[in-house]
Amino acid sequence: MNLPFYHIFKREMLRLARLKSTRNLFIIVPVIVFFVLGSIYYKGALREVSVAVYDNDNSELSRTYIRYLEASPNLKVTYYMSSNDAIEDVFVKNEVQGIFYIPKDFHKDVLKSIPVQLKIYTNSTNIVFGNLLYKSAEQITQLVSAGVVVKSIAPLGINPDKILGTVLPIKVNTKVLANPQYNYVYYLLPGLATVLLQMIIFFAATRAFNNEWKEGTYEDLYRTANGNILTILFGKYLAYMIYGLSLCGLIFAIVFPVFGIPIYGNIGYLLILLLLFLTVNICLGFGISLIFKSEVIALDMAIFYNSPAFVFSGFTFPIWAMPWFNSMYAQAIPYTHFLTAFLKIYQLDTPFYSIVPELRKLTIFLVVGILIIITGLIINRKIIFLQPKTSAI
Repeated sequence: MNLPFYHIFKREMLRLARLKSTRNLFIIVPVIVFFVLGSIYYKGALREVSVAVYDNDNSELSRTYIRYLEASPNLKVTYYMSSNDAIEDVFVKNEVQGIFYIPKDFHKDVLKSIPVQLKIYTNSTNIVFGNLLYKSAEQITQLVSAGVVVKSIAPLGINPDKILGTVLPIKVNTKVLANPQYNYVYYLLPGLATVLLQMIIFFAATRAFNNEWKEGTYEDLYRTANGNILTILFGKYLAYMIYGLSLCGLIFAIVFPVFGIPIYGNIGYLLILLLLFLTVNICLGFGISLIFKSEVIALDMAIFYNSPAFVFSGFTFPIWAMPWFNSMYAQAIPYTHFLTAFLKIYQLDTPFYSIVPELRKLTIFLVVGILIIITGLIINRKIIFLQPKTSAI
């Protein structure tokens, strides 16, 4: 092929393959990080969280309650406290995440229909433990309470089902959509993998032009393209897109199946979203690379812009609950809008029209990226137009 576009594309593919830093970014870093993160959360849901129990009643009902705790798949009773134990010491010395305190006269007060308060102390330095303990305690308490009602009415010959409808008239039947297994691999790994995808593409793209100036190869690039700037841009863009899509293949064709992560939505919709997302980050990176000749400064700008992406994306904390200036910053990061659309497809299996608002916002980022590229070309026109007589756009 003698097409300048093909030569630029081929040149860029080979150049990226030869650059050690690029190889590390596109091959070594994602392979290590994706599988290390996956191995951390491989168990998925938390099971057998260690707890302690203090039975201050020592009655038949309190022992029944403890047996329910011991039978729970989410909890593991690892310590039985005595009156000599201090709560703070038990948390530290016995490495438990929660303490169930059964008060004195627990059984008697229940039989007398006196409200009983069962205390649960949780180690909420990690809110995951606190939420899990509360949820498990609520389920166990409801089971024990229902058992007490059934046992108390049994001698009366009353149908337990009828009386329970009076005592507990409202039943909650929850149906969980999107990650019904409460699996942390399904929750965390896709988010961490996609934010790393953005950072890798963005960081690599910020070296697309300033590295040419650093290595003194820009004149060769310009001659190869016959002075056509669009040929340069599209040739480089296609090379970076190929590398970006290879990363997407690693994530969705290898990492997801290895860890059993399902994709509930339409693959075609996901591909459209990924193509736009990659294009946005490539263009923004190209723009920075054209404006800042120094690779160090360009990389610093990329790090400054991309590092908070995961925190501000709403993945770990809702954007609407953030202070207004944090919320505004979140809107200024493409990953925020990509993640919203990605979760709609990946977990909720929503129709295409539901992600159109996010696609529009990503398109705005694309326009901004193109404007930055044009600005960079204008700033560096003396370098771009090395041969003004033969240059063409």
